Amino acid sequence: MFCAIYKWLISQAANSGKPLSGRLLRHTHRCSSCHEFARFCGSLKTKLAQDKQDIIDDHYKVLDQKVISAVHKELTSIPGRQAEPWKKPPKRPALVPILAAAFLILAVSMSIIFLTVPRSEKEISLGRISELVSTASPEDILGKLESPLEREYLELKQTLNLTTKFLLSSFNYHIGQQAE
Repeated sequence: MFCAIYKWLISQAANSGKPLSGRLLRHTHRCSSCHEFARFCGSLKTKLAQDKQDIIDDHYKVLDQKVISAVHKELTSIPGRQAEPWKKPPKRPALVPILAAAFLILAVSMSIIFLTVPRSEKEISLGRISELVSTASPEDILGKLESPLEREYLELKQTLNLTTKFLLSSFNYHIGQQAE
């Protein structure tokens, strides 16, 4: 009567790997059907471990054969196309590692070139700046340095002068001159 519940409890214990409780053990000793079911559940783990590799290998072989035959049928059904045996695509070299190695070589060679090529004398190094400051007067240094604000002021002044000349020439009024 309650055997379905006991079988479910036996199955849960077998799935979780826990031993059967005392109540389940007493019932399996009294009921031959539940005793046989408990023995069967215990043997499933060992049977599955024995047959696992065979099941997997057979499954992949059958699946591979189905896929290959389906592809072969598709290729033969296309008009003007002859079926070729299934071939693996050729392995392509990995592009990312090759590019990374090329950029690394480029960076190393550029740094070597940068470190070994002599610099021109016109470039001012930090050592030469201290020499220039010590030998030159502050007026000379300020005269040589061009201020961005001063340059901007001169460009605006020139633009204003040119704009004024253009406006005076286009109006052609003789302001400040007496008419004859």
